[in-house]
Amino acid sequence: MADTLFLLLFWTGPIGIGIFLVCLGAMLYLLTKADETSKRTKAMAKEKGLEKKKE
Repeated sequence: MADTLFLLLFWTGPIGIGIFLVCLGAMLYLLTKADETSKRTKAMAKEKGLEKKKE
C-alpha cells in the first residue's frame, strides 16, 4: 500500500509529472505576461518622452 502511493505521488509517477507540467506551464505563462507588460511600459514611456537620456 505505502509502496503504491509512493510510486503514484513521487516525481517519476504520473501525478508528480502532471503537477510538474502544470507548474512549468504556469511559470512560462507568467514570464510571457511579465515580458509583455514590460514591453508595453517601455513603449508608453518612450511615447511620452519619459525614457532616460543616455549621456
